[in-house]
Amino acid sequence: MKGFFTEGTEFDKTSLGSVPRCGACGLYKDCQTPKIPVQGEGGKRVLIVGDAPGIQEDESGELFTGQSGQKLRECLGTIGIDLEEDAWVTNSLICHTDKLPDSKQVGWCRPNLASAISKLKPRVVITLGRFPLTSILAEYWTRVDELERWVGWKIPLERHWLCPTYHPNFLSRQKNSLVEKKFIKDLRRAFAIDRDPPKQPDWEEKVEILYEEDEIVDALEEIGQSEWTAFDYETNCLKPEYPEAKIYSCAVSNGDRTISYLWKGGAIEATGEYLRGKSKKIASNLKFEEKWTRMEFGHGVRNWGWDTMIAAHCQDNRPGICSIKFQSFVKLGCPSYNEVVAPYLSSSGWYNRIHHIDVRQLLLYGGMDAILEYKVAMKQRKEMGY
Repeated sequence: MKGFFTEGTEFDKTSLGSVPRCGACGLYKDCQTPKIPVQGEGGKRVLIVGDAPGIQEDESGELFTGQSGQKLRECLGTIGIDLEEDAWVTNSLICHTDKLPDSKQVGWCRPNLASAISKLKPRVVITLGRFPLTSILAEYWTRVDELERWVGWKIPLERHWLCPTYHPNFLSRQKNSLVEKKFIKDLRRAFAIDRDPPKQPDWEEKVEILYEEDEIVDALEEIGQSEWTAFDYETNCLKPEYPEAKIYSCAVSNGDRTISYLWKGGAIEATGEYLRGKSKKIASNLKFEEKWTRMEFGHGVRNWGWDTMIAAHCQDNRPGICSIKFQSFVKLGCPSYNEVVAPYLSSSGWYNRIHHIDVRQLLLYGGMDAILEYKVAMKQRKEMGY
């Protein structure tokens, strides 16, 4: 992506095993079968990525033949999938290691996985555990954190669907039938995907940054005629009750048109008119926008229609999955877009440092929030049958 967004990692496109930094970890020196290539026929265009070859795999040169591989084969067999015929297999590290992979090793080996994906063009990539997920997400997301919040999603990335799940070793350690059932369900859903992911739009280009008062007023009147609209404030603190609390910008979207503008002059009055309008309003954590609206205008928002955060809780009660950033990534494939502004919007006291953010960056960020709140809300409504 361009503009103020962090550039994605540029993966090497050369052949598997012949990329810069391959071998930097030194693991190949102690392997019987170094740099094990991708294996399998890939009949269903699914690539399964594990951690690293085990002792048995290193001795035989055949992937997923050890204990975890046998568990994977057993689970796949319950849904009628043959590992060799229906999938390709590889690992986040293509050389055997006696220890768990570390972040540096995964980073050095990442171009091997990227090259395999570029060559094979799988429709679906299934990651088993944290390390292959970390390798894939490096291009799109800042931190993986807990694996649990990623398990089970079907994420529409640019080149393929990403379906994270547990590592088979985790099933063996847990000895929990519910975990195994969840694992098998994840595999079934991944192999059932029969279409390529939708083309990713350029979200940044969809945001109109407006500075002229008359343009803002006209745009708000137009967007306010829509049945559904999303809006988002950017402020210098969380609570409007603080003495120097201030709204810095606002963004409004109806899905087709998204505007973002500074909070000043006639734009404020026009926003008040929009908030009193009939369109059904969308927000992520609507109590935030409601409180600030009441403080600014002396009245609440008319006709609240949807809160993406509450809907996310209703759909899935796992922690760490309800923010609009996470929801827009796992449901729409929109990469993380707040790296530049995040340090300025966090605070150790009452107030953040929003006034230090470049104005255009701030307005782009707010516009992204608004359009993605709208898009996520519409997807949630469809999934929940509304």
